[in-house]
Amino acid sequence: MGENILGRLFRLSFPDCTREALSFLTSYISQDCPAIPGLNANTEQVIVEICQEFVLFQSNRGPPKKLSSVQELNLLDMICTCFKEAPEKSKYRIFNLMFGAHCNGSGNLLTKLVSLALSTRCAPVLFCVAIWMQERDSLSNDVKCLTHRLVSDYCLLYPDPSSVFCKLPAVSPLFACNFITSATSYYSFGGADSLPPLSLLQHVSDWVGQDNTVCCESLRQATVHHAYTTPVPGLTGWCVRGPLVCSQLLAQAKSSTSTAGLAKGGLDMQTQVASLLACLDKLHLALLQSLVFSACVNLSPGLLSAGDLAHITHTLTAVRPLQGDRSADSRDEESAALGVALDRLAQILQVASGTRTYISDRGKIKEMESIARHKLPHNRLLLMVLKQQLQASSSYSPPS
Repeated sequence: MGENILGRLFRLSFPDCTREALSFLTSYISQDCPAIPGLNANTEQVIVEICQEFVLFQSNRGPPKKLSSVQELNLLDMICTCFKEAPEKSKYRIFNLMFGAHCNGSGNLLTKLVSLALSTRCAPVLFCVAIWMQERDSLSNDVKCLTHRLVSDYCLLYPDPSSVFCKLPAVSPLFACNFITSATSYYSFGGADSLPPLSLLQHVSDWVGQDNTVCCESLRQATVHHAYTTPVPGLTGWCVRGPLVCSQLLAQAKSSTSTAGLAKGGLDMQTQVASLLACLDKLHLALLQSLVFSACVNLSPGLLSAGDLAHITHTLTAVRPLQGDRSADSRDEESAALGVALDRLAQILQVASGTRTYISDRGKIKEMESIARHKLPHNRLLLMVLKQQLQASSSYSPPS
């Protein structure tokens, strides 16, 4: 069998070669990668070659085969079917063979596979991609590249909310969780150049608002896949920085409407900012509810850390006012927005500490207090919560 499999596959044309290759790979991996009778070469090398030649079409023996659009769609459909039918224990091992360390350069095919899995609600593929995101780190360049392409396809290409995205957490909650983590990193809401698209913010606020378990999914997997990140730090950054950035955008829009001809553009920006702020209000409440839920199901601390909050506090001092003349009203609005940002930071810290869903660090709390006292406007609530945190950390003695 080992001597014949490659020769047989090379004699077959597409799609038969791919169908047989997928069947062989599934059978081989499902049997825990046994030795192949009659195979003198390195077994792993042959398995990788079969995958590259007949699934990914990245040939090492000559120019790669160019599939037509119809053939590529057929290929993606066969891969989805493979994951639906493969034994549960084998699914991610097959996925890792296709898109793991051996297969650099297959990102474009992976993006298309995810798009097909989203549109057909193929949960096995989305789950495997979610684990891939988690193992590679949802903040890595590979994962953020995939996220950017999906946002472009489902949030920017069409103005209306995507029906495919609307039910995503119900299809694959882990994929939704890790996608949010990556999206909040790529679109950090740190300024006008890193705004999340409005439709993305609408989807995320709906997901977290409708299902408080979404933010916990990667933490649930931590017992199996030790590497994990959660969406909570990124969502906290959105909720805290968002009002301040939006106030600056609004000030810029108003300053550009000095003539009647520019008024419509200013109105459009005001409408967009109002929509962003409404989503952020909804998201902030949903985030607090998610923290409370995490405590109810006895998840260990790990959704948020004092280091995450200290970093977000630092970024508030770095969000600079937009250039140009600003009226007294604009400065007042920005001051009010900064007050909202600090209130939200305090509320999230208070709820996270009260529900034991965050990892405390006395040094980071002291760092936050110093920034709050010396670099940010006075905010009574934030200073009070930070004082409580310092007192609690002073009285805490670890068990012997």
